[in-house]
Amino acid sequence: MGGGLKKVEEVLIRDQLDVIYSESKALLRNERHQDLALLFKLVNRVPNATNELKKIVENHIYEMGINTIERVSGTAINDPKLYIETILDIHKKYLILVQNVFNNAQDFIIALDKVKKRLTQTAGSTTKSPELLARYCDILLRKGNKGVEETDLEEKFNQIMIVFNYVEDKDVYQKFYSRMLAKRLVGQLSASDDYEESMISKLKQAGGYEYTSKLQRMFQDIGVSKTLVPEYEKYRENHRATGIADFSILVLSSNSWPFSAPPNFILPIELKLTFDSFTDFYIHRHNGRKLTCLHQHSKGELQTFFTRQKYILQVSTYQMVVLLLFNKALNWTVERMQDETQIKSELLLQVLFGLLKSKLLVCTDINEDELDEDLKDTNIKLNYSIRLATNFKSKKLRINLNVPLKSVE
Repeated sequence: MGGGLKKVEEVLIRDQLDVIYSESKALLRNERHQDLALLFKLVNRVPNATNELKKIVENHIYEMGINTIERVSGTAINDPKLYIETILDIHKKYLILVQNVFNNAQDFIIALDKVKKRLTQTAGSTTKSPELLARYCDILLRKGNKGVEETDLEEKFNQIMIVFNYVEDKDVYQKFYSRMLAKRLVGQLSASDDYEESMISKLKQAGGYEYTSKLQRMFQDIGVSKTLVPEYEKYRENHRATGIADFSILVLSSNSWPFSAPPNFILPIELKLTFDSFTDFYIHRHNGRKLTCLHQHSKGELQTFFTRQKYILQVSTYQMVVLLLFNKALNWTVERMQDETQIKSELLLQVLFGLLKSKLLVCTDINEDELDEDLKDTNIKLNYSIRLATNFKSKKLRINLNVPLKSVE
Protein backbone atom coordinates (compact mmCIF):
# COMPACT_ATOMS: atom_id res chain seq x y z
CA MET A 1 0.00 0.00 0.00
CA GLY A 2 2.78 2.38 0.96
CA GLY A 3 4.56 1.78 -2.35
CA GLY A 4 1.36 2.44 -4.25
CA LEU A 5 0.75 5.73 -2.46
CA LYS A 6 4.32 6.77 -3.21
CA LYS A 7 3.77 5.98 -6.89
CA VAL A 8 0.55 7.99 -6.96
CA GLU A 9 2.29 10.85 -5.16
CA GLU A 10 5.13 10.77 -7.69
CA VAL A 11 2.71 10.85 -10.63
CA LEU A 12 0.73 13.73 -9.13
CA ILE A 13 3.90 15.78 -8.56
CA ARG A 14 5.25 14.94 -12.03
CA ASP A 15 2.02 16.16 -13.63
CA GLN A 16 2.47 19.53 -11.87
CA LEU A 17 6.20 20.00 -12.51
CA ASP A 18 5.76 22.78 -15.08
CA VAL A 19 3.67 24.74 -12.59
CA ILE A 20 6.17 24.03 -9.81
CA TYR A 21 9.13 25.17 -11.94
CA SER A 22 7.32 28.37 -12.86
CA GLU A 23 6.47 29.01 -9.20
CA SER A 24 10.09 28.40 -8.18
CA LYS A 25 11.21 31.34 -10.35
CA ALA A 26 8.81 33.66 -8.54
CA LEU A 27 9.90 32.33 -5.14
CA LEU A 28 13.57 32.94 -6.03
CA ARG A 29 12.86 36.48 -7.24
CA ASN A 30 10.94 37.32 -4.07
CA GLU A 31 13.44 35.50 -1.81
CA ARG A 32 10.69 33.37 -0.22
CA HIS A 33 13.19 30.83 1.01
CA GLN A 34 10.93 28.84 3.35
CA ASP A 35 8.41 28.20 0.57
CA LEU A 36 11.26 27.37 -1.80
CA ALA A 37 12.63 24.81 0.67
CA LEU A 38 9.21 23.10 0.83
CA LEU A 39 8.98 23.12 -2.96
CA PHE A 40 12.47 21.53 -3.19
CA LYS A 41 11.43 18.73 -0.82
CA LEU A 42 8.39 18.10 -2.99
CA VAL A 43 10.33 17.99 -6.27
CA ASN A 44 13.04 15.84 -4.68
CA ARG A 45 10.52 12.99 -4.37
CA VAL A 46 10.50 12.56 -8.16
CA PRO A 47 13.64 11.01 -9.71
CA ASN A 48 15.67 13.53 -11.77
CA ALA A 49 13.06 16.26 -11.27
CA THR A 50 15.57 18.48 -9.45
CA ASN A 51 17.70 18.78 -12.62
CA GLU A 52 15.44 21.42 -14.11
CA LEU A 53 15.13 23.17 -10.74
CA LYS A 54 18.92 23.25 -10.51
CA LYS A 55 19.11 24.98 -13.93
CA ILE A 56 16.53 27.53 -12.82
CA VAL A 57 18.51 28.28 -9.66
CA GLU A 58 21.78 28.47 -11.61
CA ASN A 59 20.34 30.94 -14.14
CA HIS A 60 18.79 33.02 -11.36
CA ILE A 61 22.05 33.32 -9.42
CA TYR A 62 23.96 34.23 -12.59
CA GLU A 63 21.42 36.86 -13.63
CA MET A 64 21.30 38.43 -10.15
CA GLY A 65 25.09 38.27 -9.84
CA ILE A 66 25.70 39.99 -13.17
CA ASN A 67 23.13 42.68 -12.35
CA THR A 68 24.82 43.31 -9.00
CA ILE A 69 28.28 43.55 -10.57
CA GLU A 70 27.06 45.83 -13.38
CA ARG A 71 25.59 48.24 -10.82
CA VAL A 72 29.05 48.80 -9.34
CA SER A 73 31.14 48.22 -12.48
CA GLY A 74 31.71 51.92 -13.24
CA THR A 75 33.21 52.50 -9.79
CA ALA A 76 34.72 49.06 -9.30
CA ILE A 77 37.20 49.48 -12.17
CA ASN A 78 39.05 51.98 -9.98
CA ASP A 79 38.05 50.44 -6.65
CA PRO A 80 39.34 46.86 -6.30
CA LYS A 81 37.96 46.64 -2.75
CA LEU A 82 34.40 47.33 -3.95
CA TYR A 83 34.71 44.82 -6.81
CA ILE A 84 36.06 41.96 -4.67
CA GLU A 85 33.64 42.60 -1.81
CA THR A 86 30.76 42.58 -4.31
CA ILE A 87 31.88 39.17 -5.60
CA LEU A 88 32.21 37.92 -2.02
CA ASP A 89 28.74 39.20 -1.08
CA ILE A 90 27.27 37.27 -4.01
CA HIS A 91 29.19 34.16 -2.93
CA LYS A 92 28.01 34.44 0.67
CA LYS A 93 24.38 35.16 -0.18
CA TYR A 94 23.92 32.20 -2.52
CA LEU A 95 26.02 29.79 -0.49
CA ILE A 96 23.53 30.36 2.34
CA LEU A 97 20.70 29.77 -0.17
CA VAL A 98 22.16 26.41 -1.24
CA GLN A 99 22.87 25.36 2.33
CA ASN A 100 19.54 26.35 3.88
CA VAL A 101 17.05 25.91 1.04
CA PHE A 102 18.52 23.05 -0.98
CA ASN A 103 19.96 21.15 1.96
CA ASN A 104 23.54 21.52 0.68
CA ALA A 105 22.72 19.10 -2.15
CA GLN A 106 25.84 18.25 -4.16
CA ASP A 107 24.23 19.11 -7.51
CA PHE A 108 23.36 22.59 -6.28
CA ILE A 109 26.84 23.16 -4.81
CA ILE A 110 28.34 22.27 -8.21
CA ALA A 111 25.87 24.60 -9.92
CA LEU A 112 26.85 27.44 -7.57
CA ASP A 113 30.54 26.85 -8.30
CA LYS A 114 29.84 27.01 -12.05
CA VAL A 115 28.03 30.32 -11.65
CA LYS A 116 30.80 31.88 -9.57
CA LYS A 117 33.37 30.86 -12.17
CA ARG A 118 31.22 32.38 -14.94
CA LEU A 119 30.80 35.59 -12.96
CA THR A 120 34.55 36.11 -12.48
CA GLN A 121 35.10 35.40 -16.19
CA THR A 122 32.36 37.64 -17.60
CA ALA A 123 32.51 40.51 -15.08
CA GLY A 124 34.56 42.87 -17.27
CA SER A 125 37.06 40.46 -18.86
CA THR A 126 39.20 37.44 -18.09
CA THR A 127 42.11 39.77 -17.27
CA LYS A 128 40.18 42.38 -15.27
CA SER A 129 39.14 40.03 -12.44
CA PRO A 130 42.69 38.78 -11.72
CA GLU A 131 44.07 42.31 -11.95
CA LEU A 132 41.50 43.72 -9.52
CA LEU A 133 42.05 40.80 -7.14
CA ALA A 134 45.83 41.43 -7.18
CA ARG A 135 45.25 45.16 -6.59
CA TYR A 136 42.97 44.37 -3.64
CA CYS A 137 45.75 42.20 -2.16
CA ASP A 138 48.18 45.09 -2.69
CA ILE A 139 45.91 47.44 -0.74
CA LEU A 140 45.69 45.01 2.19
CA LEU A 141 49.43 44.25 2.27
CA ARG A 142 50.75 47.81 2.02
CA LYS A 143 51.75 50.03 4.92
CA GLY A 144 49.16 52.55 5.98
CA ASN A 145 46.11 50.39 5.29
CA LYS A 146 43.78 51.88 7.88
CA GLY A 147 40.62 50.22 6.63
CA VAL A 148 41.29 46.79 8.13
CA GLU A 149 42.18 45.71 11.65
CA GLU A 150 45.16 43.36 11.94
CA THR A 151 42.96 40.63 13.41
CA ASP A 152 40.74 40.77 10.30
CA LEU A 153 43.55 40.39 7.76
CA GLU A 154 43.75 36.59 7.88
CA GLU A 155 40.00 36.43 7.28
CA LYS A 156 40.44 38.83 4.34
CA PHE A 157 43.17 36.57 2.92
CA ASN A 158 40.81 33.58 3.18
CA GLN A 159 38.13 35.55 1.34
CA ILE A 160 40.64 36.47 -1.37
CA MET A 161 41.33 32.77 -1.89
CA ILE A 162 37.61 32.14 -2.42
CA VAL A 163 37.68 34.54 -5.38
CA PHE A 164 41.09 33.26 -6.53
CA ASN A 165 39.73 29.73 -6.87
CA TYR A 166 37.19 30.97 -9.44
CA VAL A 167 39.67 33.05 -11.48
CA GLU A 168 40.09 31.33 -14.85
CA ASP A 169 43.53 32.67 -15.84
CA LYS A 170 45.59 32.34 -12.69
CA ASP A 171 48.78 33.17 -14.60
CA VAL A 172 47.43 36.66 -15.25
CA TYR A 173 46.79 37.06 -11.52
CA GLN A 174 50.33 35.87 -10.75
CA LYS A 175 51.80 38.40 -13.21
CA PHE A 176 50.01 41.33 -11.54
CA TYR A 177 50.65 40.01 -8.03
CA SER A 178 54.37 39.55 -8.77
CA ARG A 179 54.74 43.14 -10.03
CA MET A 180 52.98 44.59 -7.01
CA LEU A 181 54.91 42.39 -4.55
CA ALA A 182 58.17 43.51 -6.19
CA LYS A 183 57.26 47.18 -5.73
CA ARG A 184 56.29 46.59 -2.10
CA LEU A 185 59.55 44.79 -1.33
CA VAL A 186 61.88 47.18 -3.18
CA GLY A 187 60.08 50.27 -1.88
CA GLN A 188 59.85 48.84 1.67
CA LEU A 189 56.09 49.35 1.51
CA SER A 190 54.96 46.02 3.01
CA ALA A 191 52.96 46.25 6.22
CA SER A 192 54.53 43.01 7.46
CA ASP A 193 56.72 40.18 6.14
CA ASP A 194 54.52 37.76 8.09
CA TYR A 195 51.42 38.89 6.18
CA GLU A 196 53.26 38.63 2.87
CA GLU A 197 54.41 35.10 3.66
CA SER A 198 50.93 34.11 4.84
CA MET A 199 49.40 35.23 1.54
CA ILE A 200 52.07 33.43 -0.50
CA SER A 201 51.52 30.28 1.58
CA LYS A 202 47.80 30.32 0.73
CA LEU A 203 48.60 30.80 -2.97
CA LYS A 204 51.04 27.90 -2.78
CA GLN A 205 48.36 25.63 -1.27
CA ALA A 206 45.97 26.54 -4.09
CA GLY A 207 48.38 26.77 -7.03
CA GLY A 208 51.28 24.49 -6.12
CA TYR A 209 55.00 25.00 -5.53
CA GLU A 210 55.89 26.13 -9.08
CA TYR A 211 53.14 28.75 -9.03
CA THR A 212 54.75 30.62 -6.12
CA SER A 213 58.42 29.67 -6.59
CA LYS A 214 59.40 33.06 -8.03
CA LEU A 215 57.52 34.89 -5.28
CA GLN A 216 59.42 32.89 -2.65
CA ARG A 217 62.77 33.56 -4.37
CA MET A 218 62.01 37.28 -4.28
CA PHE A 219 61.72 37.03 -0.50
CA GLN A 220 64.96 35.08 -0.31
CA ASP A 221 66.77 37.78 -2.31
CA ILE A 222 65.62 40.44 0.15
CA GLY A 223 66.89 38.35 3.08
CA VAL A 224 70.30 37.73 1.47
CA SER A 225 70.64 41.41 0.55
CA LYS A 226 70.30 42.43 4.20
CA THR A 227 73.57 40.61 4.95
CA LEU A 228 75.46 42.14 2.01
CA VAL A 229 75.82 45.75 3.19
CA PRO A 230 77.61 44.97 6.50
CA GLU A 231 79.86 42.51 4.62
CA TYR A 232 80.63 45.20 2.05
CA GLU A 233 81.47 47.67 4.83
CA LYS A 234 84.17 45.27 6.08
CA TYR A 235 85.46 44.86 2.52
CA ARG A 236 85.62 48.64 2.06
CA GLU A 237 87.57 49.09 5.30
CA ASN A 238 90.06 46.40 4.29
CA HIS A 239 90.56 47.99 0.86
CA ARG A 240 90.55 51.56 2.24
CA ALA A 241 88.02 52.72 -0.35
CA THR A 242 87.32 56.47 -0.23
CA GLY A 243 84.69 58.77 -1.72
CA ILE A 244 81.92 56.23 -1.15
CA ALA A 245 78.42 57.50 -0.35
CA ASP A 246 76.33 55.95 2.42
CA PHE A 247 73.93 53.55 0.75
CA SER A 248 71.92 50.35 1.02
CA ILE A 249 71.46 47.89 -1.80
CA LEU A 250 69.27 44.99 -2.91
CA VAL A 251 70.74 42.31 -5.18
CA LEU A 252 67.91 40.64 -7.09
CA SER A 253 67.95 37.51 -9.27
CA SER A 254 67.18 38.60 -12.82
CA ASN A 255 64.99 35.55 -13.55
CA SER A 256 62.78 35.97 -10.45
CA TRP A 257 61.87 39.67 -10.54
CA PRO A 258 59.51 41.35 -13.04
CA PHE A 259 62.00 44.15 -13.78
CA SER A 260 63.91 44.96 -16.95
CA ALA A 261 67.20 46.82 -17.33
CA PRO A 262 66.80 50.58 -17.95
CA PRO A 263 68.41 52.45 -20.87
CA ASN A 264 72.08 53.23 -20.27
CA PHE A 265 73.19 56.67 -19.14
CA ILE A 266 76.31 58.16 -17.57
CA LEU A 267 76.53 58.04 -13.80
CA PRO A 268 78.15 61.10 -12.19
CA ILE A 269 81.43 60.43 -10.40
CA GLU A 270 79.71 60.86 -7.01
CA LEU A 271 77.59 57.76 -7.75
CA LYS A 272 79.97 55.85 -10.01
CA LEU A 273 82.65 55.46 -7.32
CA THR A 274 80.12 53.84 -4.99
CA PHE A 275 78.61 51.53 -7.61
CA ASP A 276 82.04 50.44 -8.93
CA SER A 277 83.30 49.75 -5.41
CA PHE A 278 80.32 47.52 -4.57
CA THR A 279 80.55 45.78 -7.95
CA ASP A 280 84.21 44.90 -7.30
CA PHE A 281 83.24 43.48 -3.90
CA TYR A 282 80.34 41.44 -5.32
CA ILE A 283 82.23 40.06 -8.33
CA HIS A 284 85.11 39.10 -6.02
CA ARG A 285 82.62 36.97 -4.04
CA HIS A 286 80.62 35.67 -7.01
CA ASN A 287 82.90 35.20 -9.99
CA GLY A 288 81.03 35.13 -13.30
CA ARG A 289 77.98 37.08 -12.16
CA LYS A 290 77.02 40.45 -13.59
CA LEU A 291 75.33 43.37 -11.82
CA THR A 292 72.91 45.64 -13.66
CA CYS A 293 71.70 48.66 -11.71
CA LEU A 294 67.94 49.23 -11.85
CA HIS A 295 68.11 53.02 -11.74
CA GLN A 296 64.36 53.35 -12.30
CA HIS A 297 63.79 51.77 -8.87
CA SER A 298 66.63 53.57 -7.06
CA LYS A 299 66.41 56.71 -4.98
CA GLY A 300 68.52 58.80 -2.64
CA GLU A 301 68.92 62.04 -0.72
CA LEU A 302 70.81 65.23 -1.53
CA GLN A 303 71.52 68.21 0.72
CA THR A 304 71.34 71.75 -0.64
CA PHE A 305 74.20 74.20 -0.07
CA PHE A 306 73.07 76.93 -2.47
CA THR A 307 70.16 78.07 -0.26
CA ARG A 308 70.26 79.99 3.00
CA GLN A 309 68.31 77.21 4.72
CA LYS A 310 69.71 73.73 4.10
CA TYR A 311 67.17 71.21 2.79
CA ILE A 312 67.23 67.44 2.35
CA LEU A 313 65.87 66.48 -1.08
CA GLN A 314 64.43 62.98 -1.52
CA VAL A 315 64.96 62.23 -5.19
CA SER A 316 65.04 59.50 -7.82
CA THR A 317 68.39 58.50 -9.34
CA TYR A 318 67.50 60.43 -12.50
CA GLN A 319 66.72 63.58 -10.50
CA MET A 320 69.96 63.12 -8.58
CA VAL A 321 71.99 62.86 -11.80
CA VAL A 322 70.47 66.11 -13.12
CA LEU A 323 70.89 68.04 -9.86
CA LEU A 324 74.51 66.94 -9.42
CA LEU A 325 75.31 68.61 -12.75
CA PHE A 326 75.06 71.95 -10.95
CA ASN A 327 78.18 71.08 -8.96
CA LYS A 328 80.02 71.54 -12.28
CA ALA A 329 78.30 74.62 -13.70
CA LEU A 330 75.58 77.06 -12.66
CA ASN A 331 73.72 77.09 -16.00
CA TRP A 332 72.92 74.26 -18.40
CA THR A 333 70.97 74.05 -21.63
CA VAL A 334 68.74 71.01 -21.94
CA GLU A 335 70.88 69.83 -24.86
CA ARG A 336 74.11 70.04 -22.81
CA MET A 337 72.42 68.13 -19.97
CA GLN A 338 71.53 65.35 -22.38
CA ASP A 339 75.05 65.24 -23.82
CA GLU A 340 76.55 65.09 -20.33
CA THR A 341 74.21 62.44 -18.91
CA GLN A 342 73.07 60.50 -22.01
CA ILE A 343 69.62 60.20 -20.41
CA LYS A 344 67.00 59.59 -23.12
CA SER A 345 65.38 62.88 -24.13
CA GLU A 346 61.78 61.97 -23.24
CA LEU A 347 62.92 60.81 -19.81
CA LEU A 348 65.12 63.85 -19.23
CA LEU A 349 62.24 66.19 -20.12
CA GLN A 350 60.00 64.48 -17.57
CA VAL A 351 62.68 64.86 -14.88
CA LEU A 352 63.18 68.55 -15.70
CA PHE A 353 59.43 69.12 -15.80
CA GLY A 354 59.08 67.87 -12.21
CA LEU A 355 62.05 69.88 -10.93
CA LEU A 356 60.80 73.05 -12.62
CA LYS A 357 57.31 72.57 -11.17
CA SER A 358 58.86 72.17 -7.71
CA LYS A 359 60.55 75.61 -8.21
CA LEU A 360 63.94 74.06 -7.37
CA LEU A 361 65.12 74.79 -10.92
CA VAL A 362 64.41 77.89 -12.98
CA CYS A 363 64.13 78.33 -16.75
CA THR A 364 64.14 81.93 -18.00
CA ASP A 365 62.57 80.77 -21.28
CA ILE A 366 59.38 79.78 -19.44
CA ASN A 367 57.19 82.42 -17.81
CA GLU A 368 55.70 81.95 -14.36
CA ASP A 369 52.08 81.66 -15.55
CA GLU A 370 52.95 78.89 -18.00
CA LEU A 371 54.82 77.04 -15.25
CA ASP A 372 51.80 77.12 -12.93
CA GLU A 373 49.17 76.16 -15.50
CA ASP A 374 49.94 74.93 -19.01
CA LEU A 375 53.49 73.59 -18.96
CA LYS A 376 54.01 70.06 -20.26
CA ASP A 377 57.28 68.18 -20.46
CA THR A 378 57.00 68.24 -24.26
CA ASN A 379 57.04 72.08 -24.21
CA ILE A 380 60.61 72.15 -22.88
CA LYS A 381 63.02 72.78 -25.77
CA LEU A 382 66.63 71.61 -26.15
CA ASN A 383 67.96 75.18 -26.29
CA TYR A 384 66.25 76.25 -23.04
CA SER A 385 68.63 77.33 -20.28
CA ILE A 386 68.18 75.84 -16.79
CA ARG A 387 69.69 77.01 -13.49
CA LEU A 388 69.24 76.45 -9.75
CA ALA A 389 66.67 78.64 -7.99
CA THR A 390 69.00 80.31 -5.47
CA ASN A 391 66.00 81.91 -3.76
CA PHE A 392 64.26 78.53 -3.29
CA LYS A 393 62.24 78.26 -0.06
CA SER A 394 60.07 75.57 1.48
CA LYS A 395 58.20 75.12 4.75
CA LYS A 396 59.52 71.56 4.88
CA LEU A 397 63.15 70.76 5.60
CA ARG A 398 62.82 67.30 3.99
CA ILE A 399 61.24 67.57 0.55
CA ASN A 400 60.05 64.56 -1.42
CA LEU A 401 60.53 65.26 -5.13
CA ASN A 402 60.44 61.62 -6.21
CA VAL A 403 57.32 61.20 -8.35
CA PRO A 404 56.60 58.35 -10.82
CA LEU A 405 57.70 58.85 -14.41
CA LYS A 406 55.66 57.70 -17.40
CA SER A 407 58.44 56.03 -19.35
CA VAL A 408 59.97 54.21 -16.39
CA GLU A 409 58.43 50.92 -15.17
